[in-house]
Amino acid sequence: MVKEMEICADGLRRTIVISDEPEALLAAKADGRAIIGVEQKAGGAPLPAARYIVPGWEFVTEELADLVLRRHLGLPWTIGVTERLLIRELTMGDREAIPVSELKAGEAMFGDAEMLRAYIGGQYGFYEYGTWAVLERDGGRLAGLAGVSQPRLPEALEQRLNAHIAGCCPGQAFLELGYHIFRPYRRRGYALEACREILDYARQVLSCRACAMIANENKASRRLAERLGMRPLSPGGEFMETDSGSSEPLLLYAENRQSPPDTADP
Repeated sequence: MVKEMEICADGLRRTIVISDEPEALLAAKADGRAIIGVEQKAGGAPLPAARYIVPGWEFVTEELADLVLRRHLGLPWTIGVTERLLIRELTMGDREAIPVSELKAGEAMFGDAEMLRAYIGGQYGFYEYGTWAVLERDGGRLAGLAGVSQPRLPEALEQRLNAHIAGCCPGQAFLELGYHIFRPYRRRGYALEACREILDYARQVLSCRACAMIANENKASRRLAERLGMRPLSPGGEFMETDSGSSEPLLLYAENRQSPPDTADP
């Protein structure tokens, strides 16, 4: 079976081909069209042409088609919209608005054109998550970066996180939350607003919960983590090597199913 769905992404209207037939998908791909594969019943032919494959026709939604078209055209996917902010995937157009002097060692790639291009091309399509742009809805100014990544924990903290998962969220995957609001946009509650939206996205779309590594002396980030429903899993800081090569004591925070985030206004 072959179906078509017309989708408009950022003003570009295209037709997506959806099929459970390998030949139809190969032909559509060769014609430069976006495609979605639908798995056949047991014993059906593989669908090597399709990057996105769903287990049945009922899983083909407009939201999925929009994502597939954006991946095909190289357009950013919107993570969420709040009262004041838009959170979306980074684009090459964001690079000029990123204050390179503010970037930490682990963020250097976002200030380099070639590294940013490689990140955009490889991270989002493969993992479907990463570091995203935080923009003011009023004016579209880039206010910061925020997102989720695979945790890189020392053994002691990894054991604590695994014990936490077993106790409150069996089988639940955790991603590490991170954010960087640029200096001109601080003290406006943007970090809390953006992180709330990202945690909702992580739960609802990525089926994950969040943890965070926070410097022992960073009281502002610790308060923010607690307002997001996270609790410290380590009573004292565990020394961990940072992206800059130094070692500093960090606290591990993680979401608790029994501790909903603070929903009061920032």
